[in-house]
Amino acid sequence: MEIIKVQQARKSTKLRTMFLGYLAIFCIGTIAFALSLALIFYVLMSYGAILPANYAEKQVLEAKTIIEAGKALQPNSKLDLYKYALFTSDGSLKKGNLSEKQAKAAWSLTQQSDTIYQFPYNYMKVRHNDEVTVMRYSIAAQFELPILRQYMPNAELSFFVVFCIAFLVGVALLASSFGRKLAHKMSGLQQATQQIQAQDLDFSIKLSGVMEIDQVLHSMDKMKETLKTSLQKQWNLEKSRREQIAALAHDVKTPLTIVRGNVDLLSETEQSEEQKEYTDYIAESTKQMEQYIKTLIEMTKAETAATLRAETIDTDFYLAKIKDLILALASPKKISVVFGVYNLPDTLYADPVLLERAIMNVASNAVDQAAEHSEIRMTVETTLERIRFTVLDEGPGFTREALKQAAEQFYMGDSSRRLNGHYGMGLYITKSIVNLHGGTLHIANSTETGGGQVSIEIPISPLST
Repeated sequence: MEIIKVQQARKSTKLRTMFLGYLAIFCIGTIAFALSLALIFYVLMSYGAILPANYAEKQVLEAKTIIEAGKALQPNSKLDLYKYALFTSDGSLKKGNLSEKQAKAAWSLTQQSDTIYQFPYNYMKVRHNDEVTVMRYSIAAQFELPILRQYMPNAELSFFVVFCIAFLVGVALLASSFGRKLAHKMSGLQQATQQIQAQDLDFSIKLSGVMEIDQVLHSMDKMKETLKTSLQKQWNLEKSRREQIAALAHDVKTPLTIVRGNVDLLSETEQSEEQKEYTDYIAESTKQMEQYIKTLIEMTKAETAATLRAETIDTDFYLAKIKDLILALASPKKISVVFGVYNLPDTLYADPVLLERAIMNVASNAVDQAAEHSEIRMTVETTLERIRFTVLDEGPGFTREALKQAAEQFYMGDSSRRLNGHYGMGLYITKSIVNLHGGTLHIANSTETGGGQVSIEIPISPLST
C-alpha cells in the first residue's frame, strides 16, 4: 500500500508567536500614529493654527483692564475666544454676545464670586461704576480658524477623538487580518477533514507552518493512514466474502439442477399416492431452494458496484415492453393496471436492463402489497429535463419507519415477508440503479389511494445530469 508522506513546511511557528507579532505591529503602529498626532499638534500650535489653552484667559484679562479703565469693549467675533454680557447693577441685561438665557445663567453663577468654573466654561465678573460685565471663556487649546472652532471647540479633544477612531479602525483591521491569516492556515485542516469524511484517503497533508495546527495535522495524518489500512483490509475481506458466496451459490446450482431434473423424471413414473406426496415435497423444496440461491446471487451482485451501460432508447417501444411486463405481473391477482403518459421525449438515455429491473422491482412491491381485484396506477412524465416513473397502489401504504428505511439493505418491515420470498433487497437495488443514472428515488404514501407511492426520477440525457 502506498504511503503518502506529509508535505513539510519551511518553518513552524507557535500560534502565540504569530499573534504577538500582529500585536507588536499594532502597538508600534498605534504609538507611531499617536506621536504623529502630537507632532502635528505641536507644529500647528507653532504656526498659530492652534491657539494655546491660556489664549482665551489672556484675552479676558486684557478685556478686564479695558473695562476697569472705563473704556467700552470692542469684541471681534473672529478673533476673540470669549463671550460677554453687560448688565446694570441690578442684573438687567444691556448688551453682549451671549444669548439671554446664557447671560442669565452667567449672572447667577457670578453672584457668589467674581471668578467661577462650571463645566465646561470659566466665568469672570468685572465691575465699573454701575455696570457689571460677565465674560465666559474656556481654558483649552482651540483652532485659530473660526469655522473649525465652531464645529471643534476643543482642539485637544478633537485630536483625541481622531486617535480613538483610528485606534478602533486599527483593532478591526488587526482582527480581520489575523482572522484571514488563521483561516488560511487552517484551510489544510478543513480540507483533510472533508476528505477523510468522504473516505478519500489518497491525499497528502500540507502543513500550515503553525505548530499547534501542525500537531493536529500530524495526528490526522496518522489517523488517516491507520483508517486507510483498516478500510483496505475490510474492503478486501468484503470482496473475498462476496466472491466466496457467489462461488458457493453458483456451485450449489449444479447439484440442485440435477436434483430438480431427477424429481421431474421421478414424477413421470408410476407412484403410489404416498410416493407422489413425497415427490411433490421434494419438488417444492427444490423450487424454494432455487429461489433462495437466486436471491443470494442477487444480493452478492447488489453489493458489487454495477457498471452502467447507457444507450439511447426509443421511449414508446421501451414503455410498451414495461407495460406488458407489469400486466403479466399483476394478472395472477387480477389486479387492473392503469397507465398514464405525459409529455414524453422520443428517446431516453439510460441502461435499458438496469432501468427495467428498477421499475419492475417497484411494480413487484406494489403488486405484493395490493389486494386482489384492486388497482395499480403507473404514470410516466417529463419535468425539467428529467423523466419520472411513478407507481401507486391501493395497499396499506408505508409505515413511518418504512418511509425512512424502505430503501435500506435487508429492510423488510414485517418479518413475515421472508416467507413470501422477500429479503429486503428490491428497493435497495432500485435505489442503487437510480443513483447510477444520477437520479433520485422518492418513497411516500399516496394522498389519492392511501397506498404506497414510489417514483423513479432520472435525467433524460447525459447533458441534463
